[in-house]
Amino acid sequence: MDRKPIEELSDKLISQIAAGEVIERPSAVVKELLENSVDAGALAIEIRLEEGGCQRIVISDDGQGIPPKELALAVKRHATSKIASLEDLESVLTMGFRGEALASIASVSKLSITTKTIADDHAWKLTHPSHEIMPAAGAQGCRIDVEDLFYNTPARRKFLKSTATELGHCVEAIKRVALANPQIGFAVWHNGKPLYRWLIGSLETRANEILGAEFQAAQLAVDASSEIISLSGFIGAPTASRARADQQFIFVNQRFVKDKLINHAIRSAYQDVLHGDRQPILVLCLNILPELVDVNVHPAKIEVRFRDSRAVHQFIYHTVKDRLAHGAGQSRDTDDSESLTTFQASSIHALSPLQPVSTPYTFKNLSQSHPLQMSISVKDSMRQLFSIPNQALQSVTEPSFTQPHQAITPSENLSSSDDEFPLGNAIAQLAGIYILAQNRSGLVLVDMHAAHERVLYEQFKKDLGGQVAIQHLLVPIVLNISQIEMAAVTENQSLLNDLGFDVSPIGPEQISIRSLPALLSKSEPGLLMKGLIEDLKEIGSGQVIEAAKHERLASKACHSAVRAHRILSIPEMNALLREMENTDRADQCNHGRPTWIQLSINDLDKLFLRGK
Repeated sequence: MDRKPIEELSDKLISQIAAGEVIERPSAVVKELLENSVDAGALAIEIRLEEGGCQRIVISDDGQGIPPKELALAVKRHATSKIASLEDLESVLTMGFRGEALASIASVSKLSITTKTIADDHAWKLTHPSHEIMPAAGAQGCRIDVEDLFYNTPARRKFLKSTATELGHCVEAIKRVALANPQIGFAVWHNGKPLYRWLIGSLETRANEILGAEFQAAQLAVDASSEIISLSGFIGAPTASRARADQQFIFVNQRFVKDKLINHAIRSAYQDVLHGDRQPILVLCLNILPELVDVNVHPAKIEVRFRDSRAVHQFIYHTVKDRLAHGAGQSRDTDDSESLTTFQASSIHALSPLQPVSTPYTFKNLSQSHPLQMSISVKDSMRQLFSIPNQALQSVTEPSFTQPHQAITPSENLSSSDDEFPLGNAIAQLAGIYILAQNRSGLVLVDMHAAHERVLYEQFKKDLGGQVAIQHLLVPIVLNISQIEMAAVTENQSLLNDLGFDVSPIGPEQISIRSLPALLSKSEPGLLMKGLIEDLKEIGSGQVIEAAKHERLASKACHSAVRAHRILSIPEMNALLREMENTDRADQCNHGRPTWIQLSINDLDKLFLRGK
């Protein structure tokens, strides 16, 4: 092939190449224009789409507008009012800052901008590609009209999907911006017909409007903060999980992101209460000092990079995990706990050398209520009932469990008023499977195997605590790894030792495994180490090992829990109810299924048509 000379590309071709990175479909246009409206301080935004946005996109806002003398610059590449120096870029808080969006859109469509500032007597209109600027009629703010997207790049237009598909992507982009900005009202139209209208309100109201009644019924409020970082929003109860992660909205400084680290932290927090590939519903807003996060990673600005990813991971993980923890029957919506959950602050110190924290970082535990006061030791009674060894899991061998043949001596408190206990007092057992109890609200139905499984699982975790029993290998295992993986191993030697692994390099791309946690001795060490190294490389934590341990404990709890058709006495049933009330995450078993349900008196009245 003949060599072509090196030539400078034309501005038009450069803009079209850049458009390929930023503008891939109509939804990308909608996203970029909406973010500009948010940056302009708009309080009301109207979006009008035709043919899914392929034919026309019109976005109007009541923001600050663009001065007429700056209109010509607005459609030029790398022209922006958001940043002026590297310092501005490193601490940017606006949605846009690259100065590429309008130029990219203008290069692949017929664009017009009608705008008016508060200082102008009338509006001005710019049309592209003619670059003509003329007086026009219009209210304060900005109206951007995008017609015939990709009309001059037919190859790109062929990649667009059906009208319904493109409309779905546009609506999804609108929902993301609307959730991040409940202080702005939105109206959405398609082909002249109204689709959505969201008024100015709170995040809770906006989330309920967009995610629907299922989320509204299952939402748990999250709010944890410090001087450096905060997390707020709503997570869904495990019983409202979905097969796909299509209702997970995560924002970093109001910017919607898809981040592996954040997703991993959330998934790890839910691992005890979600089974298989089920995905939670959530709307979470992470706010962090802008100097500690890099948003200039990808042209679409959907990816971010944290200065201390491990600290951010642990903050999110502990916040979500503690919010999910509460005893069965306790209200999810109250925050009457005075206890604080604390974790190591060393990584938080590393987040911001400019703002050192003199005391260990703490955040509120929004889920645990005050422990219930009882006249008998529920833990001791349950150990007597189900013969749980006090030193469970001390060794690698499976602990033996026996089923009792004697009942517990009834306690006076077990026959007390139903008002004293959230799950009430037991009244009967149904089919050897379910416990029927009465509380102040009505009837409580408990799956005794699922409930006892959760109680045992949480007790096993507590008994295990921070102790790591180590299993030494007679013959060390040699594992071949890459140079990048070797760097992750050498940089995290202390963490590997804390987790129970004795790992040492024996070559440029080889490591030797001499010991591993006793609880995981029956696992495949090579696969386990591969997963751990990947975790260290991507997240900087050993969460995969904790997940493997918990999986083993969950399996033991499942096999050790009381079986169906085992007849329990009333005191035994009450003892299980009391233990559920004092057990974290007791609303779900280890597989994510509910352990109990409440039928109110009104529910029962409806079943029997009372009052009709």
